[in-house]
Amino acid sequence: MAWVITSCQTKSACQWHTKRSRLSLLEQVFCSRHGIDSTSICDCLHISSNNIHTWNRNGYNLHVMRKYFKESILISIIILASIIFLVACTTTDREDAQEITSPQVSSTPIPPTKTPFPPSPTPIPVVAVVNGDSITVEEYQSELARYKAAANRELTDEDKEIVINNLVELTMLAQAAYTEGFEIDDATLQAHLEGLDSEGQPLADWLANHGYTEESFRDSLRRSLAVAWMRDKIIANVSERAEQVHVQQMLFYTIGQANNALSQLNEGTNFAQLAASFDPQTNGDLGWFPRGYLTVPELDEVIFTLEPREYSDIIETEIGFHIVWLIEKEQDRLIPPDILIKQQQQAVHEWLERRWKLSTIEITPP
Repeated sequence: MAWVITSCQTKSACQWHTKRSRLSLLEQVFCSRHGIDSTSICDCLHISSNNIHTWNRNGYNLHVMRKYFKESILISIIILASIIFLVACTTTDREDAQEITSPQVSSTPIPPTKTPFPPSPTPIPVVAVVNGDSITVEEYQSELARYKAAANRELTDEDKEIVINNLVELTMLAQAAYTEGFEIDDATLQAHLEGLDSEGQPLADWLANHGYTEESFRDSLRRSLAVAWMRDKIIANVSERAEQVHVQQMLFYTIGQANNALSQLNEGTNFAQLAASFDPQTNGDLGWFPRGYLTVPELDEVIFTLEPREYSDIIETEIGFHIVWLIEKEQDRLIPPDILIKQQQQAVHEWLERRWKLSTIEITPP
């Protein structure tokens, strides 16, 4: 987006757009024939009627010629007599001079001059290009304003980066949707708009309050439907049932505490009672979860190798020192809704990570 950041976003923001009324019909026709936007013509192209004069067929002003003739008639007679005398003496020299000075007229026709190409239209400023599809500065600024209104604070550079990246990811999802076969016609889109208009606040008021025009919202809705379609396609691969475990743990911040607890377990102390003494609120119960749910991979690796009613050795992680106890395990259990949602979000996240690597993306922050 080397050409990207901004141009006049509205006609009222540009000094040239205020001058259209000063253009004559001739100027407007000139602009039209040469592909120039007559709303942005500058004063240097203004054609003044004061520059138009009346000339005779030889290229001279008729009024000036009449005055000149009256004032110099006597001089002309004297000069004419002198010319007659000189012509008789120098006919040969004049013929030679005429041969030398008279321009030669070529019989070869002069090729027509090529008309210059009309000027290219000014590129629309963009903030990013994703696989050839542009995200305009206007779209970015509108989204930034909505983000700011939702956050109710001044935005940081990190916030602005989040907005750009979010627009890039929405574009990638929409592109994939159309590649995978997503389609929506104008009638269906209009039906969605009418459905929104019938819900509570009038749609026109909502659009105005959220910085949308009808056209920009229509485009945004079309993309949102494509994105939703693609998200559904991605998360359809996330199974609602999976192998799951029910686990209880004890977490310590020093290796000495962990060794002391492990010694008590080895001496026959009940795990649940010991865990409750360290964590009276939850008893260390982590509940049921599938493989990959925990954010600490080291725990996942150990837990799914245990058998029911078996506890682990001390597991060191960046959080601390863990001892876990596998209460139950099921090979095909329905995943809890809150965990399923997180897994679906993770599936979309992983898809986007792969897409970032495979896509051609050019970002030029404004």
